[in-house]
Amino acid sequence: MSSSPSSPPASSHGSKTATAPTGIDGQTWVVTGAARGLGLCLVRQLAARGARVFALSRHPGPDLPGVTHVPYDQSDETSIRSAARAIAGPVDHVIHNAAVRGDTGGLATLTADHLAEVMRINVAGPLLLTRSLLPCLKVQATLTFISSRAGSFTEGHDPDGDYAYCLSKAALNRAVAKLADDLPQRVLALHPGWIATDMGGPFAPDSPDLAAQRIVVLLSRPDGPKTGSFTDPSGHAIAP
Repeated sequence: MSSSPSSPPASSHGSKTATAPTGIDGQTWVVTGAARGLGLCLVRQLAARGARVFALSRHPGPDLPGVTHVPYDQSDETSIRSAARAIAGPVDHVIHNAAVRGDTGGLATLTADHLAEVMRINVAGPLLLTRSLLPCLKVQATLTFISSRAGSFTEGHDPDGDYAYCLSKAALNRAVAKLADDLPQRVLALHPGWIATDMGGPFAPDSPDLAAQRIVVLLSRPDGPKTGSFTDPSGHAIAP
């Protein structure tokens, strides 16, 4: 999934490309929501650079060299535990990309059940998968949670009516800060930009493939974001 379509970056980088990362060949990466959109583009980028990738999704994506498809439903705790057991470590990177946007009708159509479901998928799901993966994570592994500027108090001004989505990303950002306090691994929240996916819509200024390239470059930099950071794909800090 992508970031909220109502949260565009300060500027679009259109056709610019990112410098190819180093050190990915032979690493093990886990990507959720891997069958389409940003998740699929991340899987393709990583596979092309020689990574071993566990691609978690409800339905398998295309067959690619070095990619293992793992059935995964982020709304179901049994599925989360089963997917974690299918992953052979040690794991270098986890990208928690799977998410739903949900209702966009504003306060008028918000229901408690819908809010609870979005929070279950967007917040509880990544946390439970993280817990299940702890035994196979390297101490120096990176856990990246794809968030959104829409979850920021100061930068997330949002004209759309996606209350549940915005609230879930704010909660996810706080969860990242808490995990960064508790875990030895590097834990990051990352706003991928406004990208042209099913969630972002066709008028978004950036492509998911370019966003994926930037994310892989950022996560592979030795001077990349510190644990507990909330940034865009260029590493620029976003205010909570």
